[in-house]
Formats: sequence, structure tokens, C-alpha cells
Amino acid sequence: MSTARASFLSAPRCISQTVTFAELTAAVNGADQTISLTEKLPANAIVLATWINVETLFSGGGASAVTLDVGWSGGAADPEGWYKNQNVFTGAATGIRAIGTGGALGNRVAGANCDVDAAVRTITLNFDPDAGHKLSELTAGSVSFNLIYVIEAANDLILPR
Repeated sequence: MSTARASFLSAPRCISQTVTFAELTAAVNGADQTISLTEKLPANAIVLATWINVETLFSGGGASAVTLDVGWSGGAADPEGWYKNQNVFTGAATGIRAIGTGGALGNRVAGANCDVDAAVRTITLNFDPDAGHKLSELTAGSVSFNLIYVIEAANDLILPR
């Protein structure tokens, strides 16, 4: 008998979670806050697509800016891995922001160089207000982060001689 290794991909899966202004409780002027998504990205997940959907722009509390970074902890942690400095404050655009549009991209790329990590990752959204205002005083805002992935797996097959 001999052994061969066969790889396959799972069916595509989606992680999606919405964060609203009510979840932002940082009460120090200019202090940022990180929200960890409930569902984790499994080990060996190959990220196929990510996007941010700004349902309602953040506003209120006298703030003049709120930016959003999206990345992960765990594995080779990168808190700006997918998106950095996304403007999610009044005056910005609402709607879907796919990779390559709507602001600065993070460090990961899509396409032939798909994002994959051998470790489980916790997806993080970091909200950052302007220096003189508190996230806890915002009165509106809602954003969702969405990610589609597959899992690479391998089986050892026992082959007859």
C-alpha cells in the first residue's frame, strides 16, 4: 500500500455581522474601540472576498470623524489586514465597499494571492473617532462586515499497490 494526499475545498461559507453605534462604548475623547465578531475564521480558511456595507453613517455627539479598520487577531495578527482608515462618518458614502473601492485597503490582496492562514482568526473591527470626541456619544451609525471563504482540507488516501 502507498499513501497519496488529496486536497479539496469546502463549499463557500459566509461570515456577516453588523455593528451599530449602540455597541460603541469607549468614553474617553479620541479613544478607539475594537469589536470582535462572534464567528471566527477557521484554520486553513481561504478568504475569497470581503466587503463592508455602511447601512447608516455614524454621527452625533459632536464628533467630526469616525474611521474603521478591519483585520484580525490570532495567527499572524493584522488589525488592518483587510481595510484601514475607512471613513464611516457623516458625509462619506453609504452602501457596499468592496476591495479596491471606498478607501484605503489593508495589507492583504485578493485574486491569485488569496488570503489564507493556518491558524484560527478572530475578525476585528476597530472604530476610531476624532481626538476631541467619544464613541459612546454617537447617536447613529450601522456597518456590517462580510467575508466569503472556503476551507482547504487534505485526506490521506491509502492506495493499493
